[in-house]
Amino acid sequence: MIHISFYLLTPSANNLSNLYVSISLNKSRLRFATGKRFLTCYCNVRKTKGSKDLLKRNSPLFMEYRSCLEGIRDQLLKIELTWNSSTPISLIGIKQIYYDQIGIESNTGSESFESTFNKFISETQSAWTAGTSNHYITLKNHLMEYQKKIGKIDLERMDPNFWYSIRDNYFVSDKAFSNSTTNANLKKLKQFIKYAYKNKLIKKQYDLEDFTSLEEIEPYKIALSESEVLDLLALKLEHNKRLELVKDLFLLEILTGQRFSDIPKLVDPKNISTTAIQIYQQKTGEKVFIPLHPKLKKHLQYIIKKYPIGIPTISNQKFNDYLKEICQLAKFDRQHSWVKLVGKNKITISDHRYNLISSHTGRRTFCSLALKSGIQPEIIMKVSGHKTYAQFKEYVKVDDADLDNAFDSMFKLN
Repeated sequence: MIHISFYLLTPSANNLSNLYVSISLNKSRLRFATGKRFLTCYCNVRKTKGSKDLLKRNSPLFMEYRSCLEGIRDQLLKIELTWNSSTPISLIGIKQIYYDQIGIESNTGSESFESTFNKFISETQSAWTAGTSNHYITLKNHLMEYQKKIGKIDLERMDPNFWYSIRDNYFVSDKAFSNSTTNANLKKLKQFIKYAYKNKLIKKQYDLEDFTSLEEIEPYKIALSESEVLDLLALKLEHNKRLELVKDLFLLEILTGQRFSDIPKLVDPKNISTTAIQIYQQKTGEKVFIPLHPKLKKHLQYIIKKYPIGIPTISNQKFNDYLKEICQLAKFDRQHSWVKLVGKNKITISDHRYNLISSHTGRRTFCSLALKSGIQPEIIMKVSGHKTYAQFKEYVKVDDADLDNAFDSMFKLN
């Protein structure tokens, strides 16, 4: 009869660790993963001489874990008892039958997680923008770091236990990411899991509804007021060409409601008529019609004259860095406070207004000021490219100053 024992591979306190089994027969031994994971804080992970007990008695999950171990033991013993008597018992054969029964494949000859993720990126990135591609590469780097700190990622065990381990133990506890940042990474990870399912890289499939995200608080985002836009227009930056370029392009975003990635198309003569700019947006492919209203027409002529051989290339990251510097010079230094969620913890954050401004602030400013001026949402959406009211609503921001002044004329008391 085979001898069966269990152990955890390089466990670390308070983390999920892969559970392995060792089976031996006639001085031969084979060790392999069971497909289960244990919270090591409930296990005897110290190598105590003479101790055979993997579980801490009276721990919260003792009964559940003991039942799990006994179930695996019974399953392996049953495989041995029902073995075809015409052939000698093979430990490798027992392992293969066990893996077939629980719905995973043996790791022999299988691709590593990293090589599979690289294949996913190479086969899918043709449909992505450069920014999206970079986000997936960043996610892959996080997953590689997870493997070093917490545990190896096995394609055959990308189950809810793995999902909650990377969500709670890595993104929240280790990296201290906000819930919105964590969820953005999880959304991309789920796309990889769907790819693995589709290509039959994971034999046992789980209901992706069980792979849940974290509760979110709406992120704190701002739009500039009309007076701040006028302050930017009046700000003199001739002494600093890099800041002057960013200011010019940011104002173009504000006047058109377009993204940073669409700026080259806005100044391309092929897209400009006497009455409008028409482009297909880089991110969505949506066709938008931008009327050449007087302020936009004046600014567009200014930019084309100023940069006759084309707008100098600048990365989005540098653009945002320089934009914060510009807004600090413009004295947009009011303090803002807000709350973000990290796991279940609410954290209060404060920062200056200029640090909260990015290239996307131009798009939000366009939508907010257009709506405030009385333009109907449907018309604004034709220009901004938003397809639904729910999407558009995310871009309309009420400024603190608007709240301060909103009720001044409400009560006329003597």
